[in-house]
Amino acid sequence: MTIDSGTALRSRPATAPATAPLAGAAERDRVVEVLGDAFGAGYLTKEEFDERLDVATRARHRTELDVLLADLPAELRTSRDRARRRARKARAARLGVRIHAGVYAGTSLLMVAVWLAVGRAADVWYPWPIWPILGWGVGVLGHAVPVTLAVRASERRGKTFNSIA
Repeated sequence: MTIDSGTALRSRPATAPATAPLAGAAERDRVVEVLGDAFGAGYLTKEEFDERLDVATRARHRTELDVLLADLPAELRTSRDRARRRARKARAARLGVRIHAGVYAGTSLLMVAVWLAVGRAADVWYPWPIWPILGWGVGVLGHAVPVTLAVRASERRGKTFNSIA
């Protein structure tokens, strides 16, 4: 498998070493995305992109994929990884807030139900659930507000970085 496009890919062995790890579909897809970014940023000509795309879709080993990206700038190869990592962290942070708020809401409803049952049975209507609900509500807000602000700031940084790269 030889590519003659004026890049560092001129001569490559037709097969990877027997000990080379196999490439999976996800790895091939990632390389195709990076190649698309490189083409969009002007690092590759249309012919180079087409040749590398063809090799990437037929690659069986990781070493074949690594060679396709070897002469591209490192920041181009890692920008998608950073964006994915940032998105995973944002999803995890939002999920944590949702779980916290859900447990808060469920427990608050349970306390109100207990209050109603005790109030009806004993005919005593002191609104005691308000204190744990307010106290825990401050904790939920103390969790939700910083996470929301941090995720929004991270998304703004990500958009700015992607528009530059």
